Amino acid sequence: MIKEEKYHFGRDVSPEIGTFFGQDFDALPQFSLVTVDLAALGADEAALSRTAGGVLTDGEMQIFEGFRFPRRRREWLAGRLAVKEAVCALRAQATRPLCDIEIGVDSRGKPFVLSGAGDADPVHISISHSGDSALGLASPVPCALDFQEIRSSLARVEAKFAREDEARRIEPCHPDRLATLGLLWAGKEALRKFVNLWPLLGFLEADLAQVVAQGDGFLLSFRTVPGKRELPSSLPRVLAKMYGESALAIILAGCQRQEG
Repeated sequence: MIKEEKYHFGRDVSPEIGTFFGQDFDALPQFSLVTVDLAALGADEAALSRTAGGVLTDGEMQIFEGFRFPRRRREWLAGRLAVKEAVCALRAQATRPLCDIEIGVDSRGKPFVLSGAGDADPVHISISHSGDSALGLASPVPCALDFQEIRSSLARVEAKFAREDEARRIEPCHPDRLATLGLLWAGKEALRKFVNLWPLLGFLEADLAQVVAQGDGFLLSFRTVPGKRELPSSLPRVLAKMYGESALAIILAGCQRQEG
């Protein structure tokens, strides 16, 4: 398979996102966040496959070709593109061929840099898709990301992910109720990706305890709900904000609210 020198389709939005949250923190951990528009990957299947051939490793290409539905192939490729570009941005290697980096998944389905990080220091990653966008997050600290398009279906399934009074507690985040439900969903999805637990942390096993305004965004604090299995004694804080028409939630280990 012939690999191209360089393919870059993403937009690094880290500086923009950092200004939303960084000013009220002692030290926001370093991170890179890249967004990719699914439409940018090619108008048809032939173009999509050419793009994939230029940015995926041979092992990744086998996975890509194994997806039955075109939409799934496009989403999966966009997520790999976004997170590979995020790794390059984190390492200040903007011209590095993306096919040098291989992304694997662990037994829980969580992505990790299998090879090609380019440094002895670890790189932690997370991927999310929603609507026509895919986002990739990279950081030297453990991290998680979720991006949730605001849909009317959130109201229909509210009881499946929101505990009693959680919707009321998150109301200060946005005047639109659907948007607040999207922020709550995204926050809990980020927790499910971050917490090392299998089966994954259940939506109703986490309860929103506090919402604190942070710049133009919010810091969400959750607590675990005692139940039939042992759960972590504490959960990380979640950075949350409406970004465009979607809810964005990010976890960066060690991110603390500045007191006083």
